[in-house]
Amino acid sequence: MEVGLHANIVDRKTEKIGFSLREIFDVLSKRLNGNYGGTIEHLWIDFELIEQHAKRDGKPSFPFRFAKRVSGRSHFGLPPSPDYLNVGHFSVRPDFSYLLSISKKEIIPYCLNLIYVSLEVLKAKEKKLGGFDSELFRSTYYEECKKLGYKLNSN
Repeated sequence: MEVGLHANIVDRKTEKIGFSLREIFDVLSKRLNGNYGGTIEHLWIDFELIEQHAKRDGKPSFPFRFAKRVSGRSHFGLPPSPDYLNVGHFSVRPDFSYLLSISKKEIIPYCLNLIYVSLEVLKAKEKKLGGFDSELFRSTYYEECKKLGYKLNSN
């Protein structure tokens, strides 16, 4: 499974935060790539950094959703090629007042911990994901954050 952690949609208040997260997200994404069982081939996690979106509904823009590969059919007369792979996708939304009030040093651990907590959503979806081992993925995430020097709350 290939993992993509993203913080690429920002506003003026959060653009520096997004920039600081991108480097660690790129490294962590590569370290999380691997076999966790099941049918999921890509997992995308978006870290939301536009407060205005949060004010609209108070819920993450994208609760977990899973899109299965559909056809491999030809588009516009081109040779057949596979549609996107089996993709899981969800977003994580921070507490913006807290995020904007903490020191630069605290931002990355705070964001990484929010993602760690959010990975619980995968536990409920294991059957739908064909036996995906959410506990293995979550523990790998925890260990890789630790190796990068970030201690997470293991609750």
